[in-house]
Amino acid sequence: MTDATVHSVGMLAAAFVILLVFGLVVGYISFRLLSGQETVGPPASPLSNARVLPPHPRLQVNGHEDLEEYLQRQQQTLGTYGWVDRQEGVVRIPIDRAIDVLLERGLPVRAPEPAGHIQQAARRKSSPATAASKLPPAGSGNPGSVAER
Repeated sequence: MTDATVHSVGMLAAAFVILLVFGLVVGYISFRLLSGQETVGPPASPLSNARVLPPHPRLQVNGHEDLEEYLQRQQQTLGTYGWVDRQEGVVRIPIDRAIDVLLERGLPVRAPEPAGHIQQAARRKSSPATAASKLPPAGSGNPGSVAER
């Protein structure tokens, strides 16, 4: 293989320059043809000043202020006494007071199962058909029924 001649390198450079100029001319002409002004409809009446709002959901205009208001309302709700449902007698208490009440009274604990119950449960696991037949119907008023949960 031989080295490139000056003539072939010059021809290649000339081809690149011609392609570059051709691309610039095509881009300029395309820009001029396509950048004409488009009409978007009749101009708005100077007498109408009605602002049409876009459909929901809308963007927040004052996001920081909205967040501050929201946090203030949440703090008010979480830090004060108030009714949740007056007819049912459900109230809310401040978080600090709820923690104190929980520490005083403790969490509810399930009553321990009798020892015989564990042996019966082991027998039920070995025979699923008989275990299902011994279950009380749902909503029968038994403490373990599904209806109360």
